[in-house]
Amino acid sequence: MRSLYVHIPYCRSKCRYCGFNSVPAGDNIALESYTRALVAEIRSAGPVKIDSFSDTVYFGGGTPSILPLRQLGEVLAALRELAPLPAGAELTIECNPETLDAGKLAGLRQLGFDRLSLGVQSFDDALLASMGRPHDAARAADSFPQARAAGFANIGLDLIFALPGQTLDGFRRDLDRAISLGPEHLSLYALTYEPYSEFGILDSQGKIERVPEDIEADMYLSAIATMAAAGYEHYEVSNFARPGSRSRHNLNYWHCGDYLGFGAGAHSHLGGRRWANVTDPMEYVKNAEHGESARGFEETLSRGQRLFEAVFLGLRMTEGIDVAAFTARWGAPPWSRSPEEWQRLEREGLVVREPDRVRLSQRGLLLSDGILARLAPASDGRSSP
Repeated sequence: MRSLYVHIPYCRSKCRYCGFNSVPAGDNIALESYTRALVAEIRSAGPVKIDSFSDTVYFGGGTPSILPLRQLGEVLAALRELAPLPAGAELTIECNPETLDAGKLAGLRQLGFDRLSLGVQSFDDALLASMGRPHDAARAADSFPQARAAGFANIGLDLIFALPGQTLDGFRRDLDRAISLGPEHLSLYALTYEPYSEFGILDSQGKIERVPEDIEADMYLSAIATMAAAGYEHYEVSNFARPGSRSRHNLNYWHCGDYLGFGAGAHSHLGGRRWANVTDPMEYVKNAEHGESARGFEETLSRGQRLFEAVFLGLRMTEGIDVAAFTARWGAPPWSRSPEEWQRLEREGLVVREPDRVRLSQRGLLLSDGILARLAPASDGRSSP
């Protein structure tokens, strides 16, 4: 599988927890300039083989739905010129509820998007306000049936848990409310305190009271049980889906597929070569206006880096790693570079080795970031898409 990614770095406002490459939109002139730069970058990338990058398209951000329909259409047209999309390709756009109404949703569907990822984060108005989210719970809930009415049969919701002030019962109410809407996909992310986010700065100053680790663990384990009872498959550390509704775009990342990224800060990977664009949207636009490359970084991955990343990403999948397929692709089993650490993880009950697969245990999923850091080769670091 191969994928196209488009990054839209603009939002109505910057959320207090956000560590993504995003900035407040400002005015329509900025959006127009950015769209022109995007189209220019996409057109400069071709031509590619018609069948090379056509399985999935993902507009992420930021808030991609902040762009007017006309501008989204211009970007999609450029992508279709680059690599015509076959029937059945998955086209996803991330949306925030405050940017949607019936007309916008109908327009997105007409443009060809067939999958929505709705950034709800919580159905608790007090928590939404504390995060700096520009929508309330009612707006979030209302956007779901509007999306259904517009023809979207594949909708995912994002929730954050372990928010300051959130209780276990409060998170369970959020989860129950999300499930009651009937989404095909749910992503449940534990809050991380990104160093340069407002929450991260306040945390470093001791001005935020974190949810205790045992309560955070209870939230996660409760979610796993609740989602299973509701008929969702837990297929990746943070992701749950109805049968047949897993995110094909993200599966491509987790299976170490190739992808092309466009926009400020977007990453690309092709055959062991990786590059990334400059992150600042204004610099990105300026480079486009002067006919200069958007790239800010590129590298050729060593065999050790590629093997580790295959382990790193494969272990995020709850089904783990198919040992025979991994060995055939990479020339060595998953534990070839750190056999002693793998053995320790097995003894600690964090990794389960089965006849044909290796995977994290449920306790291992709870501690996945720390486990993967233990497996990272010191010389190669821990880079991933």
